Amino acid sequence: MNVGRVLCGAVTTLLIGGSALARGSYHEPDRYNPEHITSLPPNIRATIARECPDPRALHSFAAYSDEDRKIVLHYEHFYCQGHDVFCRADGCLHQVYVLSGGHYRLLRSYYAPN
Repeated sequence: MNVGRVLCGAVTTLLIGGSALARGSYHEPDRYNPEHITSLPPNIRATIARECPDPRALHSFAAYSDEDRKIVLHYEHFYCQGHDVFCRADGCLHQVYVLSGGHYRLLRSYYAPN
C-alpha cells in the first residue's frame, strides 16, 4: 500500500468536505420570525395586525407569567417594516395583557428604557 496515495486521498476528502461547508451548508434562521406573533392568543394577534401588516418578532417579544394568565409584550424585540413607532428616545412600548373572561385584555401600556 502506498502511503503517499492514502495521504493524498485523505487530504482531497478533507478539502472537498471543507469547501462544501464553506459554501454555506449552515444557515442561520431569521430570528425575527412571524411565528412568534402567530403563537399569541387571537385577540392579541388582531390588535398587532391593526398596527402592522407583516409583524415579526424575536422569541423574547412575549413574556408569559402567572401560569400564562399574564402576557407582557416587549416592542424592542418587535419588527414592523416601515413602522418604527414602537420605540422612541425614552424607551420602547411595553403592553401588559391579562386573561379575563376567557380573553386577554390590555391592562397597561408604557414606555420602558432599553
